[in-house]
Amino acid sequence: MQTVSLINGGQTSRLLGVFAKDIKLSHSIFALPFVGVALTLTGVAGVSITRLAQIVICMIFARSFAMGMNRYLDRDFDAANERTVTRALPAGLVSARAYLSVTLAFGALFVAVAFSLSELAGLLSPLLLAVLAFYSVMKRVSWLTHWYLGFCLGLAPLAAEIALFNRVSASVALVGVAVAFWTAGFDLLYSLQDKSFDKLNGLHSVPAKLGHRAAIWLSRASFVTMVGCLVTAGGVATTGIWWDLGVVAVGLILFYEHWLIRGAMITGTSRRINVAFFNLNALVSVIFLAFSLVDAYVQNT
Repeated sequence: MQTVSLINGGQTSRLLGVFAKDIKLSHSIFALPFVGVALTLTGVAGVSITRLAQIVICMIFARSFAMGMNRYLDRDFDAANERTVTRALPAGLVSARAYLSVTLAFGALFVAVAFSLSELAGLLSPLLLAVLAFYSVMKRVSWLTHWYLGFCLGLAPLAAEIALFNRVSASVALVGVAVAFWTAGFDLLYSLQDKSFDKLNGLHSVPAKLGHRAAIWLSRASFVTMVGCLVTAGGVATTGIWWDLGVVAVGLILFYEHWLIRGAMITGTSRRINVAFFNLNALVSVIFLAFSLVDAYVQNT
């Protein structure tokens, strides 16, 4: 296949298209709604649409950088894994140099927009990028990688509040912790697919280290912890009944997610993992945002 180069200006749009598809830009929906959830707790009255749009742009740029670094640093592993061999770099759709250039460009754009939000956000933005980039390294050193990924996504609500108000409130911190355990929970299930590959290639994951049963039980524990954090966040922020109903809805979806892949407890994997991972977890974030918005509206009328 023809390699795309940044030097060839006529291929720039194609390069960006390949990059966006490869990092699954649409999956920004996972964590982004929880930024909205956090902002319903802090109160966004008086915050302009422009600043809210800047928060969304920052989120997209940061995730694009994080996913780009992950694909770049893991390109050799992806080439050896049957599940990931069709990704852009192992498939030769784009050169590693061009891919890294686009990734770093998104990182630079993130820093620029962060500075436009506040000086504190701008100063902290390079540190955040370093934390995000370390995820691929984490997989090489510890099976705690699932919770590290959760930590990365859980920083999003905190970063948004810092950018807008130069503070982190207890309720938003709890939402961040909830996102962290939720992310770890679904990543544990997703990693079941790579148990054998991780073992053979020295990559660390719970399925490879402790087995698939432990991974499933730890996923369940992480989901329960997430629900507990959302309940506690609502208590701290004195939310209303709609917040509580949203927590119940989240709990039911996560229960159904585990029921859907229940056979994995015996076989070690499930053909329904992708449905559970992508579809149901997208529902979790969007549905809970909807409930939290209704709750905020009712509380303020």
